[in-house]
Amino acid sequence: MTLGSIGKSTYSKAVSVLINRIYDVTAVGDSVFEHAIAYFQQAEAQQGQKTELAQQVMLYQNRQQQVSQRDMALVDRSLKQAQAELQSFQQARDDEANVRMAFLKRVCRDILDLCQGESIDETHLLSAKLLGTVQLLSPTSGKNIAANNQKSKHLYKAVLSLRLLDKLLFDDELNNAYMQQRLNASKAKNFNKDQYDPFRDDVQIPLLMAAILQDIGSCHPEAQLILKGADGKADEFRVLDNDERVALLQISYRESLKYVTQGLGLDKYTGNLKEERDTFIKLETERQNMLLILLRNAIKPEHGIGNLLKIPQIYTSVVLSTKSNFAYDTLPKVALVLEKGVEKGVYSKVAVDALISITGVFPQGFGVTYIPKDSDRQDMDRYEYAIVAGLYPDDIRQPVCRMVTRNLTYNVSAQGCIISVENNLYYPQARKKLERISEDRLLEILSKLVSNFEERKNMPLLPKCWHPDEYFSFIKNQNLWNKVIMQNN
Repeated sequence: MTLGSIGKSTYSKAVSVLINRIYDVTAVGDSVFEHAIAYFQQAEAQQGQKTELAQQVMLYQNRQQQVSQRDMALVDRSLKQAQAELQSFQQARDDEANVRMAFLKRVCRDILDLCQGESIDETHLLSAKLLGTVQLLSPTSGKNIAANNQKSKHLYKAVLSLRLLDKLLFDDELNNAYMQQRLNASKAKNFNKDQYDPFRDDVQIPLLMAAILQDIGSCHPEAQLILKGADGKADEFRVLDNDERVALLQISYRESLKYVTQGLGLDKYTGNLKEERDTFIKLETERQNMLLILLRNAIKPEHGIGNLLKIPQIYTSVVLSTKSNFAYDTLPKVALVLEKGVEKGVYSKVAVDALISITGVFPQGFGVTYIPKDSDRQDMDRYEYAIVAGLYPDDIRQPVCRMVTRNLTYNVSAQGCIISVENNLYYPQARKKLERISEDRLLEILSKLVSNFEERKNMPLLPKCWHPDEYFSFIKNQNLWNKVIMQNN
């Protein structure tokens, strides 16, 4: 294994921080999901307080109609005080909602900064880097897979949703006048980061928010009761029975929508110009409507915009699975899962085909084992390691990879390669090519590629894939996306 410092590069740290800003469990409680947990825990009590204060106002308003002129001044003072208390209470709640909204928007802008480039090619590269880094920072074995994947899946899904949006718009497969109008408005002028950009602000950010908030309702106490039980000790990642699952989905959906309208509301206008304020409120209302439409349509998307959430959600649930039977070598089966959904009429064929054309069969950051070729383009008598590091493969079964080993030696400056089906050990026909090699030779290959050979010599001698998270834990191995010379293998 490559020597060097174990840790996180500047970029990997930025991705980890972004993941934690979306979903974390800390004493500070400063993530999107922790904001929602605090809101749901307080919402019922706060609604009770608001009702009491409103009743006080009504009480004094009624008394105004009943008291004598002599007592009117006292009632008027009491009414003004009750109204002030109600207004102060509502202002405090609005301020809390504005803080939550501003935080969420900042997270979405930071996601865009990490995966949106100046050109299409740069956007694809940055998106591959972000998706791959999330995957490679996630453990592939041990007890903490589910908890880690639970944290990471929201960011991963959000990036996939963005790229699926681009693809469906480019292919003219997204029939939505609002999105198309905003896209055309953005194309008409080059906007800098500080200016209002119709497509970014009115479409991309609401989509990112929808991807993050899609199951935020699962933070509600009623949902947590199902997931964790009355004593809070049940395994939240267990397989729920049908009644529990249906109840959880209903609660999560209902409370997610409620959180958008009540827990976040509309962003606050900070200027003092009436026309500008009216425009701001109009745009904010339209953005909230877009967000709600996305969340509602994701339940039964058919061929509509709900697929922008639904299909990435299914993909992410496989690639960053929270199930107890997680098996790393099954990740490439995500394409089969989606295709079977199409066959059953559950998923949109157009949306599934579009997403798989973006990701290919092999997820970003997946560890590929393959048979290299010599200078005469002949297969060699060994296998090497590579990592999937590129989106939009020409053939969905032939991943765009970064070569990690060469001559069975880890090589930081390795080249890139497109790995053919015939030489990718994930496929049986490739493994068959190496069956003629002796067991001693295969053990020798394994001994050079793994760091703890004695512990791992019982691994399959012809591995379908390899686990690259240990390799990626070394800082100098974390830049897999700089420019390399590509070759076919």
